[in-house]
Amino acid sequence: MSEPSLTSEDLSVYVDKHPFKSEAYLQKMGANGAPVPTRRNKPLKQILNQEREAYYQKRGMVDPTKKRGDSTPKRRKTEQDADGEVPAPREEVPLRDVPTYTSVQAPPSLLPPKRYCDLTGLMAPYTDPKTRLRYHSAEVYQIIKGFAPGADNAYLALRGDASQLL
Repeated sequence: MSEPSLTSEDLSVYVDKHPFKSEAYLQKMGANGAPVPTRRNKPLKQILNQEREAYYQKRGMVDPTKKRGDSTPKRRKTEQDADGEVPAPREEVPLRDVPTYTSVQAPPSLLPPKRYCDLTGLMAPYTDPKTRLRYHSAEVYQIIKGFAPGADNAYLALRGDASQLL
């Protein structure tokens, strides 16, 4: 019997079209075979710039951050105008209503303020009723009890809670 001669091209799976991949799917593929994302998130800076532009357009004002004219400044031979007058410098006052990176405001926190030990800086669950110093543990309290008079006021002054005696 004679065996049919088969070559590697006959047995290759890459020659045939794959019916399970639709044309719409293949069009979305990038150069490396990974799908190309159709949606991107905007960074905060871009969102704030769009908000600022919308604010100015709504008010009918010109955005002071936008530059007008040529990209390179023109050189002037003198500081004077054609009339011989020196132009007064313009003062730009920043608007407080326009959102920027530094003007994003938040309401005050509803959580109680954290209390830290006046000696160690660790969290202080305890307060000495006599000196009003905050302390972290019993070891720190033993140190506070050995303070000379007036040393506790120095620690309270560092915290900004000292009472001035005249």
